[in-house]
Amino acid sequence: MDTKYQLITIGAQQPLKTEIVQTFVMRVEELGLSKDALSIIDALNFDIDYKPNAPSVALYFGENGATNFSDIHLLKKLQRDAVFIVPVVVNLKNFSSSTPAELRGINGFALTSHTEVDALVNRILEGLSLLRQSRRLFISYRRVESRTAAIQLYEQFDASGFDVFLDTHSIKPGEPVQDELWHRLVDTDVVVLLNTPGFFESRWTSEELAKASAMSIGVVQLIYPGHTPDDYASLCFPIYLEQSHFVSHDYKNPNALFTQDALKLIAGQVEAVRARSLAARQDGIIQEFTAAATKLSVDAHLQPEKIITLKNKSGANVAIIPTVGVPQALTYNQTEELIKRIHQDETMETFLLYDHRNIREKWLNHLVWLDLYLPIKAVKITEVENWLNQNTML
Repeated sequence: MDTKYQLITIGAQQPLKTEIVQTFVMRVEELGLSKDALSIIDALNFDIDYKPNAPSVALYFGENGATNFSDIHLLKKLQRDAVFIVPVVVNLKNFSSSTPAELRGINGFALTSHTEVDALVNRILEGLSLLRQSRRLFISYRRVESRTAAIQLYEQFDASGFDVFLDTHSIKPGEPVQDELWHRLVDTDVVVLLNTPGFFESRWTSEELAKASAMSIGVVQLIYPGHTPDDYASLCFPIYLEQSHFVSHDYKNPNALFTQDALKLIAGQVEAVRARSLAARQDGIIQEFTAAATKLSVDAHLQPEKIITLKNKSGANVAIIPTVGVPQALTYNQTEELIKRIHQDETMETFLLYDHRNIREKWLNHLVWLDLYLPIKAVKITEVENWLNQNTML
């Protein structure tokens, strides 16, 4: 791979910088890319290693009360090259005094401890288009036992930039509840499950977990104190809550609230699980496609960027983009930009590959309509064998 993904760190000294870089490299490897596809750049090797046309994200570490900010010439160079820059500060209340004037119109990131590192790394991955920018979360709970805590999580993650699904807040009047619930579940990145003693007594909550597991969606399971989790816990990422994680230690009260420390703990696990979940789901789609291609003896190649390339029956290049969740117009646009970036000298016919199971019928009809007007088409994973027969077999 000639063009590498660049992570650039400049600005003040940051004690968590090494942890950020190490976590970034680990997450990239979990997504299926080799660390050889990465270029880690700072002020010392900038002039040698920085490539202005490569996909890049820069972190500028601010310093509160600084009179002379570091690396301003590098910052201006990155801004001229239209590099995505994230200002990182300790406290957003001091943002203006912690960053140079060139960055004060950009939304900053507050890094107070290692608990925020996963969230920052996910933002880097999103900026590099290695992780989708939409952040979707599904809360699964039993109303009679944890409704207030579920609403608290909804408000917390909504404020953190997630598109959160909570049945009492997210389904519009007139919508079929169960159809919309399954539709939103298939498009989520991670499930937060409040595992209270009576959680599995509800048919719907049990089905939510079963479907999430079947679709390889990561589940952060919040196990209440004194509760023995069901066998399904082996499929989840558990957090064993203690009395101290609840305000006034009142965890048995249906209106119990989490403490701020508990919310930070949950948020950190959600960020870590999100990237792994999306990678696992994308891998599942790739495996189904490659199995069909192998069966038909179609010569398909998985590229480092997890794009599948092949030639159609006319000999033209074709790119297949495995897509997690529900394809939409923004997905089509991002896919086109990705293809242009990776194959700048080639005109490729491009298709989105997605799993349509549990997506609502009205949205599937919308995708058919999009295919009539957009250059990129969508292919259902369950129809891949027939699609390969029509497009690649002579």
